[in-house]
Amino acid sequence: MPTVRISISLDAVRDAELLQWLSKQHNVSGVIREAVELYRKRASTIEARLTATDEKLDSLLALMRNLKVVETPEEKPQAEGDEPTQARHGLEAMKKKFGGQ
Repeated sequence: MPTVRISISLDAVRDAELLQWLSKQHNVSGVIREAVELYRKRASTIEARLTATDEKLDSLLALMRNLKVVETPEEKPQAEGDEPTQARHGLEAMKKKFGGQ
């Protein structure tokens, strides 16, 4: 298989830990190749997810464009202690049955 050489530059101070780790590897080219391949796959996955998210957002926006806002009449707020008729009758029946006040 033909070999292609690519040079990279690392900063001796900023990349000191990386350089030390690389110096302990048996196959530096293989390690770098694997790292670049993983980075490329991760970038592709992220791009695919972003594309899918954009498509979902576009669909949602299309649905929202067709929505119509309908105002409902305001309900009369109940006064404190003002119970619905059915609840009031039920409570009165329970009071009679169990001797409540």
